[in-house]
Amino acid sequence: MRGDRAACLAWALLMLALLAPSCLASRNRSRRRPTALHNDAVWSSGCLKESWYTQRLDHFRQHPGGKEQPTFQQRYFICDRYWSQSPGGARGPIFFYAGNEADVTLYVNATGLIWENAERFGALILFAEHRYYGETQPFGPDSWSVDPSYLSVEQALADYARLLWHLKRQLAAESSAVIAFGGSYGGMLAAWLRTKYPHLVAGAVAASAPVGAFPGVPGWEPSRFWQVVTYDATASAGAASDCASNVRLGFQSVLNLGRTAAGRAMLSRLLRLCGELPDEEAVLDVAYWLQGAFDAFAMGNYPYPSAYISDDPAHPLPAWPMRAACMHMSSILPAPNTTTSASSSASGFSSSSSSASPSSSTSSSSSETSTPATAASSAAASHAASNDTPQLASSKFVEALRDAAGVLYNVTGDVSCYEVQTSGPAAGNQGPWDYQWCTELMGQELPYYPATGVSDMFWNQGGFNWDALDEHCRQSWGVTPRADWSAFTYGGLNYRYASNIAFSNGLYDPWSSFGLLTNASDTVVAIIIPEGAHHLDLMYSHPADPPSVTAARLTEMQLVRSWIEQHDARRREDATTNQSSSRTDGGAAAAASAAGSTGKRGGLGSGGGKSRRSSSSSSSSSGVGGRAGLDTGIASSS
Repeated sequence: MRGDRAACLAWALLMLALLAPSCLASRNRSRRRPTALHNDAVWSSGCLKESWYTQRLDHFRQHPGGKEQPTFQQRYFICDRYWSQSPGGARGPIFFYAGNEADVTLYVNATGLIWENAERFGALILFAEHRYYGETQPFGPDSWSVDPSYLSVEQALADYARLLWHLKRQLAAESSAVIAFGGSYGGMLAAWLRTKYPHLVAGAVAASAPVGAFPGVPGWEPSRFWQVVTYDATASAGAASDCASNVRLGFQSVLNLGRTAAGRAMLSRLLRLCGELPDEEAVLDVAYWLQGAFDAFAMGNYPYPSAYISDDPAHPLPAWPMRAACMHMSSILPAPNTTTSASSSASGFSSSSSSASPSSSTSSSSSETSTPATAASSAAASHAASNDTPQLASSKFVEALRDAAGVLYNVTGDVSCYEVQTSGPAAGNQGPWDYQWCTELMGQELPYYPATGVSDMFWNQGGFNWDALDEHCRQSWGVTPRADWSAFTYGGLNYRYASNIAFSNGLYDPWSSFGLLTNASDTVVAIIIPEGAHHLDLMYSHPADPPSVTAARLTEMQLVRSWIEQHDARRREDATTNQSSSRTDGGAAAAASAAGSTGKRGGLGSGGGKSRRSSSSSSSSSGVGGRAGLDTGIASSS
């Protein structure tokens, strides 16, 4: 979820005003993803080894004329320090992390759930890197700019399956249960590995996996993402009670000032921008840039300081960054009715968006009459009636919005002015993730998921514009999205026919709006973390972790234990069955041989020949069964 920055202002204007799709050719304000986060404890242990595996470039097509199949080197990291071996020779399980859209070392360093439990489970640790990301580049650096056509979910899943198939045999681990782990896109891959390759993967922990974030999935509504971001800025989520309504007033002030040259000059000064704002398109660019900060605060709303979102270990975001940002948005003007209105906003949002909040106790009348938008209008009326002029009120809201966004964009504390086009989660991106968006509609909130300004604290950004999206993808990549491909291929939220998957979702995480939030079956379970942000449960345990996060990790590892025990029990059952079958076949062969000898004496030579063929066939079948029994045991866990 990263790449080179691109610049063109037409995209934001189209999203707001729904202009002609041709205006959007190269605009893409996608959120910057973290790239790497060093963990000295992991690397100093001495057990982690970087390795490479030769993968086929295309798993699904043979090259005509006997041409050699193109290959590339896939990077993975492996640690066998904790890998157990039973007296009978069977090895312990394999904890496999399905790499996301980033350098895999980010997940090696951050996935504490695997590292903290590997020794207790006697597990081999394995992290695989996704093709076209990190150092796994089929065509050299920035392979996406050379030929992205081999970048797809299907190819990535096949990479992981081939790697597991290879290592299980190379390491004499054919009897080992593989448990897949992943967060966000990696969580989607982990779940899909389990459903597509159940003979290789015995179970999956899919954290913050938005498997329902696709057109064609019943109930899919992209604006729900921003409802959850707004929920994080309410008192129900621990933020200042007037934050959400004041944030919306801030965006309202930005857009209002941006309508005139004098207002834009004032806006540039208030926001401490390094450059001028020549027109309203540039103002919209700034508004999306500010919105990107609140996106980051919600996803990274962790209970302790963390550099996972800021991508700067020396300058982590503060604990509960949305609450920290909201401190700047609280009590901006001394208007008595503001707090009341904002409180109504918070409670109305909690109850009116079940997907966005754990709260369901707010009265229905409140949810029907109050939203962040109506609360903001009420607050604006209060400010208009105060002693402050409208311009002064606007300036205070804009400055507050600047300082709130500065929790991310000025995390170092030494930024003198902001370069809107080159910094932050809303900066342009034309990298591999945008290609995956254009071909598979993998989740990308900015600028594709429009806010409404009614159920969230932003502004009306228009509807989801298919024509604009098609034009952008044609001009950028020469492709157009297949609207229902991912929903058709992977089933969206329908996991009734799968098994052994734990979907965890934190309700502070906006991607939870597209996650599996109820059990699909007895073996596909939803784990809800009310105080959890983006795959917090996969990270290292911390003294500041809320009890719900600790409980989620405990539940996940209990499920992992049950999947391993189920796998091992079926493997032993299969082995017993194969041995019994072998003994039975051996006895039958001996009897047939004796009968054949009698037959020869009695002139039934043809019967003897038939018995020898049967004996040979039976022996061959038993041998194959003995070798395949381990694989059969794995497959039977599906």
